[in-house]
Amino acid sequence: SFDPEIHHPIAVSPEDRVLFGGAVGFIGEYEIERAESLLYLAQHGISVTIIGKSWEKCKFSHHNLIIKAMSLWNTDYAKAICSFDIVLAFLRKANRDKHTSRSLEIPACGAFMLAERTDEHKELYTEGVEAEYFSNNEELLQKVSYYLEHSDKRKQIAAQGLDRCNQSGYS
Repeated sequence: SFDPEIHHPIAVSPEDRVLFGGAVGFIGEYEIERAESLLYLAQHGISVTIIGKSWEKCKFSHHNLIIKAMSLWNTDYAKAICSFDIVLAFLRKANRDKHTSRSLEIPACGAFMLAERTDEHKELYTEGVEAEYFSNNEELLQKVSYYLEHSDKRKQIAAQGLDRCNQSGYS
């Protein structure tokens, strides 16, 4: 679930966008599969901001990867979500996740979520209408590139994802 006192659309200042945001972002801990996907985007010209702890474990770097080793809580966490054009939602493979709290928090903040495709994600949000999904790095890159170029479509999907959160009682 999401907490409506914390996870809701927030107008971010230019300073917040510099501190937290960017075009594409991921908020979460290091895992090798996540790092490999983010590196793939970076190697294909996409600047990605990563916010989270334990990224010192990452054995590679790239000038398009911006790693901010910090933990975010409450309003700062919601501000960070609202500071990205595209928020990536990776699942934890060790837990065999099919969705996570971020799967609810990102759309609840009115942000555009691009998440790993699972049956549970597709039950929560209609693909291409309320959220977007990917199954591999090539599809991830294709969708990031498309939605960076099509901000109106991205904003429409984000708004419909927020509506779905509220109408479906995900709080």
